[in-house]
Amino acid sequence: MPVRWLAAAALVVALAAGVYLFVRATRPSLPRVENLGAVAPEVADAARQALDLLEQNPRDPAGWGRFAMTCEANGIIGPARDAYAVAVSLDPADAKWRYRLALVEARSGRSDEAIHDLHQAIELDPTYAPAYRRLGLWLLDRHDTDGAERAFARAAELDRGDVSASVGLARVYLQRQQNQQAVDVLERALAEHPGDRYALQLLGTAYRRLGRMDEAEYALAVGMTGEPAWPDPWTDEMLQYRRGFAVRLKDATAYFSSGQLEKAISLLEQLRREKPDDIALLDHLGEVYVEAGRTAEGVRLLEQVVARDPERFEAYVNLASGYLNENELSRATAAIDRAISINPRLGRSHETRGLILWRRDDERGAIEAFRAAVHYDPRDVRAYVWKGMVEMNLGRSADALDSFAHATHLDPTRVDAWVGIAEATMNLGAWDRAAVALQRAMQLNPDAPAVKRAAERLQHRGR
Repeated sequence: MPVRWLAAAALVVALAAGVYLFVRATRPSLPRVENLGAVAPEVADAARQALDLLEQNPRDPAGWGRFAMTCEANGIIGPARDAYAVAVSLDPADAKWRYRLALVEARSGRSDEAIHDLHQAIELDPTYAPAYRRLGLWLLDRHDTDGAERAFARAAELDRGDVSASVGLARVYLQRQQNQQAVDVLERALAEHPGDRYALQLLGTAYRRLGRMDEAEYALAVGMTGEPAWPDPWTDEMLQYRRGFAVRLKDATAYFSSGQLEKAISLLEQLRREKPDDIALLDHLGEVYVEAGRTAEGVRLLEQVVARDPERFEAYVNLASGYLNENELSRATAAIDRAISINPRLGRSHETRGLILWRRDDERGAIEAFRAAVHYDPRDVRAYVWKGMVEMNLGRSADALDSFAHATHLDPTRVDAWVGIAEATMNLGAWDRAAVALQRAMQLNPDAPAVKRAAERLQHRGR
């Protein structure tokens, strides 16, 4: 072989070796599951799957982002921060990875870096409203009320249908002691989003500072349990990577409690695939199906539960509710009688029995059942409301008023209870009290048919 061909071949080999070494030198170093610390087996499996995918293409920013979200969702903050940083370096134009990097930096106490990266994310995607809301909150924590006001105002412009930006602005005004401005922005927000508890909590604070004590008392009572909600699709995406049976079961229960029934069902079905023989899980899933109106699916599951565990009284209560939804009153009665025979002190069992008796037109029996429900569970708001409704049917307006008043004392957000007070007081000729109760109901849900009917009646009778 001529010398020049040997030299050329050597050059090709050298170049190939140089490219190989360069690629290895610029290839991000993959983490190891063993270095994540003490994590649950389910979390370790999820992290291992994300790393297996990443090993096939170590320069894939989305792969690094998936691994980072798996870590962040399960509280492994240091590795999450490092992985988001790699994703940002591989794709500097993707606002989502920069945004998530900012959030884990904030969780790590690196507030300056977090705010810097959040500004960078906003520059990359100036249309993502949650980033402005997040910035507003962080600036408010630093007492930069001017910057926070600008951030919340921009969020409001981008997402006019969301109450959280108005809530943020109200917090700015309250921090500045601009209480009337807080009232103005919150009253406008509540006109579009009636019954938002956190907004009412802030409004009650503003009313109290202005000396409007009656209004403050009501707003604070309604908003007492209110928690701020900051809609954020990128955070919702990250939370889907949470692992661990107990954690996800808790999430599903929270979805159920907040009325997000389809989300609860989706998560419970995932858990069911993992533990198909978990009888408590089947009971809970059947209950959610019944509550969601998917009664046939719920009844089928609950019948399996009681067949396997004939002493499980909660399942009989849920099953009775399912049969009631299907108008199978004999089967509903048998199921609730079985529940009460196993545990006669469960208020919810008597509440369900009251509904069945009411459907059977035994109104006096229904009242006695609801009375038993609140005896065993004095905080059973629904039993008080239904008891009041039956008492109204029997013409016992004074008794009904007492039942509805108990309900609003326990839960001031119950529109049906305020309407009940309005109707009962109109029957008793207490027009001023009826007007106040109706005003409360309209603040919570002015479009509810019962509210509109009560308003028409009050207007007609008040002439």
